[in-house]
Amino acid sequence: MLDSDREDDNMLSNRQEKIIKLLQKHKNGLTGEELSKYIGVSSRTIRSDIKNLILPADEYGIKVHSGTRSGYVLEIINSKLFQFFLQGATVSHTASPEDRVDFIIQKFLQCALKNTSLTQQELADELYISLSTLKLNIKEASKILAPYSLEFASYKTEGMRLIGNEAKLRYFISEYISQKKNPSFLQSNAFYSNVFKGIDLSLIEHIIFRVINAYELHLTDVAVQNLSMHIAIALKRAGQENYIVYTLNQSRFMEKTKEFEVASSIFEELYRATKIDVATSEVYYLTQHLMASKKYMEADDSSIQRMTELVREIISNIKENVNIDFSKDNTLIQWLALHLKTSIPRMKFKMNIRNDVIDIIKSEYPLAFQIAVIASNFLEQKEHIIVNENEIGYIAVHFGAALNRQDIKTDACVRRVLLVCASGMGTAVLLKSRLEEHFKSRIVIVDTIPGYQLTEDMLRTVDIVITTVPIKHIDSEKIIWIKHLLNNKEIYLLEQHYFSLHQGIGIGTEIEDFFLKDCFNMHMQFNTRNEVLEFLTEQLKSKGLMDDLAKHSVFERENASPTEIGNLVAIPHPVYNDPPKSSIAILILDRPILWDEQPVQLVFLISIAKSQFKLWEPIFLKLFNYLVKNNGVKEILHETSYDTFIKNFKKQFPQE
Repeated sequence: MLDSDREDDNMLSNRQEKIIKLLQKHKNGLTGEELSKYIGVSSRTIRSDIKNLILPADEYGIKVHSGTRSGYVLEIINSKLFQFFLQGATVSHTASPEDRVDFIIQKFLQCALKNTSLTQQELADELYISLSTLKLNIKEASKILAPYSLEFASYKTEGMRLIGNEAKLRYFISEYISQKKNPSFLQSNAFYSNVFKGIDLSLIEHIIFRVINAYELHLTDVAVQNLSMHIAIALKRAGQENYIVYTLNQSRFMEKTKEFEVASSIFEELYRATKIDVATSEVYYLTQHLMASKKYMEADDSSIQRMTELVREIISNIKENVNIDFSKDNTLIQWLALHLKTSIPRMKFKMNIRNDVIDIIKSEYPLAFQIAVIASNFLEQKEHIIVNENEIGYIAVHFGAALNRQDIKTDACVRRVLLVCASGMGTAVLLKSRLEEHFKSRIVIVDTIPGYQLTEDMLRTVDIVITTVPIKHIDSEKIIWIKHLLNNKEIYLLEQHYFSLHQGIGIGTEIEDFFLKDCFNMHMQFNTRNEVLEFLTEQLKSKGLMDDLAKHSVFERENASPTEIGNLVAIPHPVYNDPPKSSIAILILDRPILWDEQPVQLVFLISIAKSQFKLWEPIFLKLFNYLVKNNGVKEILHETSYDTFIKNFKKQFPQE
C-alpha cells in the first residue's frame, strides 16, 4: 500500500459517517448512485468507502448490507454501540480530503498561536500525501477561511503563515473550537490543548462571575463560557505581541460604557491571581465582547427609546410587505428593542456572533426567518450595517415568538414552569411562546434564568424546569433538558409525560393551486445556482406571477442566507413579493450542482401572495417534512412526473 493510501481501519472518515447517517435515515436503503448525489462524490468513491467500512463496522454496532434492489441497507445490531458512535461523530481522521483540510487548518492555527511558520513539504510529509494533493487541500481550506478575510501567505523564507485581521483571526479560533466541541476533541486534540496550555479556564470563569455579580451585569451561561474562551485566546495572542488596534473614536466610545469598567476589573483580578499583565488594547477587546454578550439588559437605558422607535418602523415595514401586523405586540417591541441595542453596536464594530441554532430556526420557523430577513434589510439601509445570517437568526427568534403569541387565547395554567436558557432572552421568549402555544391554559411560565442561578429552593416552587443546557449541580426528575428549541419530537415527549397529545393542522387549500403543472421542470441541465434562479424567476415572470422587484429579491434573499436545506433540496423565495396568485415552481436537475455548501438537485421556488403570507410556514414545513424526513427526494428522482409528485405529496395531508 502506498503511503498516500494509508488508512486506519479503526477510524471512520467524515464521508463514511455521512454514508452511515444517510442509510440510517433511509430505512429502505440507497443505491450507490443515490449516495453519490447526496454526498457529492462519484459512485466509485462510494463503493470504495463502503468496502473499507465493512471490517470496522462491527465496532459501531452496525452492518452495511448490499443488494441489487435496495442498494445499501444499514442494519443496527447493537443500539448502544451505535448511539455511542452517533454521539462521538465526527472522529479525528486524516484519510479523506475533508479531514486533511481540517488538519491543515488546525496546524496553521497552532502556528498562529506561536508566531511560527510551516512549509508545504512538512505538511505533506505529516499527511503522507504528495505536494500536488496538498495544494488542492490548501485551496479548499482557503475557502473556509475566506469569510473571515484570512489567507495563507509566504512569510520571509520560513514557509507559510495564516495572515489577516487580528480580531477576525481570534474570532475564527473561537468559532473553530466551538464547532469542534465534542468529548474526543476536547480530550485528545493537540490544537485545543495548545490553545489553553498553561491557562486555568476555571479560574477565568470564577473571576468573570465574581466581577459581573459585583457590577450586577447579568450574562447567560453561554456568554460566560464564550468570554472565558476569548480571554484565553487573547492571553495567548497578546503573549506573542499580537494586538488589535482601535481608533480614537472607538476607544473613547467604549471607555464611557459600564462594560469597559467590567473588562478593566476582570483583567485586574486576573493580574492579582496570575501576575499576567496585558496591554490596554485587550481591555477594549474584552469590552467589545461584553457588549456583544449582554443579553439581559436594563430597561431604563437612555438609548432604549430610539431602539423602540426603530422597532416600530421595522414593524410598519413588515406590515407593508407581508400584511402581518405586530404593532400591538408590546412584548415583541420591548425585547426586540433591547436586542437591537446590543446587536447594532456589535454589527457596527463588525463583531461576528455564533448562532448555534441557526439551522433549527431556518427549518422549523421559516415564516419567522423570512420576516427577519425583511427586518434585516430595513436595518441595513437605516443603520448602514451588514446583518449576517447568524444575526438574522436571532431576530427571527423574536418574530417566531410574536407569531406564536398571535394564536394564544388565555394565560390560565395547570403546570408551573421555570425556564433555564443559556442562549439569551430571545431564545427564552421563543421557548415561552412555543410552550404557551401548545399547552395554552395548562401552563404558566413563572421565570427565566441562566443555569448557574438555579437552586434547590426554586425547584420546590415549580412543577417543571425546562432547560436548554445540562444542569450538573442539581439532580431532579423535574428538570427536562431540551436540545432543539422545543421541536415537534420534544413537544410530543412533554405531552406524553405531562399532558395529552395535541395534533396540528394542514394548509387548508388545494395542492394543485400552488404547484402549477406548466412550472414543473424535469431533466434540466444547469451548472450554477444563479442559472437555476434565473430560469425559474423568468418562468414565473412570463406567466405574470412575478415582477422584476420580486425577481431581484429572490437573489437578494439567497445572498442573505442560502436556501439549501439538505437532502439535495433548495427552497428559494423572494423577500418582497405581491403576485396575483401564489405559486411554487419546481426544477429537477439531471445531476446535482453545488448550491452554496451542499449539492442540490431539486429546487422549489416559492412565491406567496401578500394576502396569503401566513401560509408560508405550513407550506414550507410540509415540503421540508416530505423532502427531508419522509424520503420525498428519493420518490421524485425515482419517478419524475408532475402527477406522481402531487399524488405522493398529498399523502402529507391525511385529514383532507
